[in-house]
Amino acid sequence: MTNLYAGIDIGGTSTKWMIVNSSGQIVADGHYDSQGNIVTKVEALAADLVSKYPHITGVGVICPGIVDENSGTVVYAANLELAGVPLADAVAHATKRPTFLGHDGRAAGLAEAVLGAGRGASSFIMMPIGTGISVALMLNGGLWSGQTFCAGEVGHAPIFLDGEECRCGQRGCLEVYASAKGIARRYARLSGHDIGAKAIEERLDDDLIARDVWTTAVAALAMSLAHLVLAVDPERIIIGGGLSHAGDTLLLPIQHHLDELLRWREAPPLVTAELGGAAGRWGAAILGCQASESTDYERWSV
Repeated sequence: MTNLYAGIDIGGTSTKWMIVNSSGQIVADGHYDSQGNIVTKVEALAADLVSKYPHITGVGVICPGIVDENSGTVVYAANLELAGVPLADAVAHATKRPTFLGHDGRAAGLAEAVLGAGRGASSFIMMPIGTGISVALMLNGGLWSGQTFCAGEVGHAPIFLDGEECRCGQRGCLEVYASAKGIARRYARLSGHDIGAKAIEERLDDDLIARDVWTTAVAALAMSLAHLVLAVDPERIIIGGGLSHAGDTLLLPIQHHLDELLRWREAPPLVTAELGGAAGRWGAAILGCQASESTDYERWSV
């Protein structure tokens, strides 16, 4: 029987998982609401998956926030109650399987590097835009996590001086204006209607509030990306996460703003993540493969 690898992607609103075999085929997948005791839920899920699929040889778990991949501990997570939790050890204990914990943004970048829009590039910025925002920095063929594992936490970098309050305690953070949750929250506050980011996108032609909220989000994203481009000079920028499904409605105005902000040099091209919202799960599955000391993922394709 072929080896199997489990990938679990803990998000701010839902937790997604999948089982992949040694050839990179998805054997099973699913999701559930992230509300409640996250640790207990993840432990129970992982144990259940191993019970149903005993040929799982490694588990990868990813989550947002500040993640110490070396110790397998969540240091900080603004949208989840996981601060200080040694999550890799907890899941390994529940499953009796080797487990790697990773940061969701870096895991998505890993997946795009191996299977998607980052193939062939030695450097890129991968920005998944979902409930929160972070970036994966691929530099010289490796993902950079930083001295304190905070590399890429641009969602909590202030973009607008004295801007709106963020859950992290700061004001004007990128996530407040440009995450899917932030866009929906701002529209609801200004219009009185909570309709979600996708519906806001669909109203851009005839809804002035939707257009204003979207334009502000685009400007914030372009400003953040301009700073990153000037800092690391990447070959390309990859936009992923749920908001990437907006396609050119999002990418073209960001590219335009980026070109304006970088007039003295050519801005790198923006491309949509090839793995879409599944990038995190694929990254988690790759981590599960690595946890079992296998290189099977090097032969996978999507």
